[in-house]
Amino acid sequence: MARIKDVAALAGVNRSTVSRIINGEGKFREETKKKVEQAMAELNYRPSAIARSLATSSSNMMGLLVTYYTGGFFGSMMEQVQSELDTHSKFLITAQGHHSDAGEQQAIQRFHDLRCDGYILHSRHISDDTLCEFAKQHPPFVLLDRVVPSLEERCITFSHHKASSIAVQHLLDQKHRLIGCITGPTCRENSLQRKQGYLDTMAQAGIVVDESWCEEGNYGYQSGYEATKCLLTRHPELTAIFSCSEEMTVGAMQYLHEHGIQVPQDISIVSFDSVERCAELYPAVTSVCFPINDMAQSAVQVLMDLIAGKAVSKVHEFEPKLVVRGADRALS
Repeated sequence: MARIKDVAALAGVNRSTVSRIINGEGKFREETKKKVEQAMAELNYRPSAIARSLATSSSNMMGLLVTYYTGGFFGSMMEQVQSELDTHSKFLITAQGHHSDAGEQQAIQRFHDLRCDGYILHSRHISDDTLCEFAKQHPPFVLLDRVVPSLEERCITFSHHKASSIAVQHLLDQKHRLIGCITGPTCRENSLQRKQGYLDTMAQAGIVVDESWCEEGNYGYQSGYEATKCLLTRHPELTAIFSCSEEMTVGAMQYLHEHGIQVPQDISIVSFDSVERCAELYPAVTSVCFPINDMAQSAVQVLMDLIAGKAVSKVHEFEPKLVVRGADRALS
């Protein structure tokens, strides 16, 4: 296996010159750089990542904290983060938070132990105060889909309340009044915001919503199936359903199909969507887009600026957008 001294000997330069060219340090004549590059290619020399890390005080690794690895949402997020990091020649290390404060802190400690240069955190359980303390001690990090006061410049945000309001208003504009809601788990702040957006928009239309018009799911397929069953068993008069996640919408559509309830002739449905699942259904479902891919890309860009010591804006908020498709109809 070729070593740096072999490259130096073949190129006719000293080892420090080879090292500095590899690490992008200093200025050299093009002729010198070309000799080193040719020697590296001829010897099939690959710089040691560990050695470069020690020399440059940079591991070229970034940490990404997610809730779990399964599901289209997190898979899409990880793919987008890795794709964006590839443009910066950075490696991605991922860890799960295991739905707990302790699990998320252990993941961050793992990033720290591996000397990651920065982190992207999709944190749901670590307190604001703890994150503020981390900001004083740890390498730079960016928070994805969360706002922490005093850390606004690190936050990539999205208004879940506004997105729900847009989706429900679409149904109201089609003269629906009996609109059920499949919510996410109420232990999550963003789920509560989605539900509250539904409730507030219905109230603004002068509609008193009975709590039995809402059924809690867990963002998964089966919970959407069961929630639809519960809603329509209690209230067969519902003319529309607002689903707070695309996976739950898939489950809802399956229940409706199995029970001969036609969409949109018998009932309309609109949904949140982050990975374009709603476009793949039949009929395709009108949805409000949660742009997690764009948000993940922005998170990497902000993180790279923080690592470089650049000033960053305190506002990184993404706007919801309604995509109208065919699974809803206006009432006469």
